[in-house]
Amino acid sequence: MSRIITSIILLMTMGFCGCGLSRRNTDNIDGGVKTYNSGENSPKVVDSTEIISFEFEVSLYNIVVEEESELIGRNYKLSAVLEDGAVKSKIKWRDRAGAGEEHDFTADASFMTNLQEIVSKYNFAQYNGYISKVSGLPDMYGAKIDINYESGESIYAYNNQDCFIPFEAIEELVEIFNFAYAE
Repeated sequence: MSRIITSIILLMTMGFCGCGLSRRNTDNIDGGVKTYNSGENSPKVVDSTEIISFEFEVSLYNIVVEEESELIGRNYKLSAVLEDGAVKSKIKWRDRAGAGEEHDFTADASFMTNLQEIVSKYNFAQYNGYISKVSGLPDMYGAKIDINYESGESIYAYNNQDCFIPFEAIEELVEIFNFAYAE
């Protein structure tokens, strides 16, 4: 019986330290990190100002800010798509406990102009092409932006571990979505 236990312990030890095992790809295991450097080659300037689709997701579970905000401790998903002169939009949030809200609404085309003002003000194009993915995280703990323009230009950035968008920009985005929904 003690030989069996000793054998099991030895096999477990070999498995944990990687002894006797071939080299493994760590990208998909907990803590494995995959970073894409396409950001260096991605355009950092967008000439167009006509957004046709906008997707933004951000986690404020672990963010630290100087002033208190009702946004802290939530995960937000904001989306807007321009179709036939109207903007079909959605704001969704949830907290760690699973409570939250989801609202679909339609806005006029000026909504996209308001989004573009924030995108320009905070220079979202500077993040274009930056992608970092940490495997094994239970949820989105960072931010994702995916913006497409009438010209064919786009801005895409993703990091599921760290929020790279300034908190002030997040506040303004959530505010205009909430305001448009309330109208």
